[in-house]
Amino acid sequence: MQQRLTLTFCAAVLLALAGCGDGDQSPSTSETENDASSGSGMDSVKEKTQAAMDSASEAGAQAMDALTEAAGIAAQQAEQMGATAGTRAQEMIDKIKTYLDENNLSSAEDVMAKLSGLKESLPESMREQIDRLEVKLDEMQGQEQGEQVEQTEQTSPQDPG
Repeated sequence: MQQRLTLTFCAAVLLALAGCGDGDQSPSTSETENDASSGSGMDSVKEKTQAAMDSASEAGAQAMDALTEAAGIAAQQAEQMGATAGTRAQEMIDKIKTYLDENNLSSAEDVMAKLSGLKESLPESMREQIDRLEVKLDEMQGQEQGEQVEQTEQTSPQDPG
């Protein structure tokens, strides 16, 4: 847009300068002949100016097309990265579920720690799933600790009081 304005301004300046004479108001025959050749010269300047404006306009359109294409590619890559992260997170969620079913709490906790790093970049539905698994893991760890305390109390000798 700025190029178009600059070119238009230059063309106007050229036209104004070409219209300025030496101040003599009576045209001679040689001046009349020059005016005819100047008219064709001015037509040439106008054509070149118009061609330059068209070229600038085309360059601007090409730049916009390139920007649009680049934005599309960036969006596509971001979508692919998001899908990859979602797939990886789902695999980790499935592992945690398996570990919890097997009562392998330490492995579930290890995978949960890794999954927590991805949590913020995941969709809400997956974050809710992770939150539920965290609660279940905490409950199972609490139950395991309670069972260990009971076993310790049963195996230690009781003080006669």
